[in-house]
Amino acid sequence: MVIDATNTRQRILNAAARLFRERGFHATTTRAISEIVGMLSGSLFHHFKSKEQMLFEVMNDAATQLCVKADAVVAAGGDPRTRLRALIQLQLDCLIGEETRDYYAVLIAEWRELDSAAKPALTALRGHYASIWNTTLEDCARAGLLRSDPQVMQFVLHGSINWASTWFKPGGRLSLEDYAQILEDLMLRSGVGAAD
Repeated sequence: MVIDATNTRQRILNAAARLFRERGFHATTTRAISEIVGMLSGSLFHHFKSKEQMLFEVMNDAATQLCVKADAVVAAGGDPRTRLRALIQLQLDCLIGEETRDYYAVLIAEWRELDSAAKPALTALRGHYASIWNTTLEDCARAGLLRSDPQVMQFVLHGSINWASTWFKPGGRLSLEDYAQILEDLMLRSGVGAAD
């Protein structure tokens, strides 16, 4: 995700993402967004048709970049364990990283607020991202590494990663890399054919 603070449209999206994450979509006013950006409320509408469009743009930016980065993990190759670790780290970095956390938190938490006409585009990106995880986890299962059913493991991983955004503190006892290692250890056996 390119976050260019000198671009007015991007500054508006950054402010909207932050407020949507902190207050929720409904509790965020266009006036509050405009105050952060330093412009009159009506000036926002030179860049966006509505607050709903801002929500879609925030979510679309996050989903698109997540897919681009996940595709890069696949393109880099490597064994299933390496790919799984890279996907875990990618999702943690996106959800907890200072520059990106607002966008990804909104992508997860505000789905219900999205206009139904906007959902198909994001549903397609969601499906693409899920397929990358599915393939990686199925590859881990075929290699004898996965502790349980690939689909169940995907739900467990996404829940563990997504909820980390509510409790994980950068600079705390655990680093993101430590937490990624813990999740990998919970999902995978210590080696091919190893007992649980």
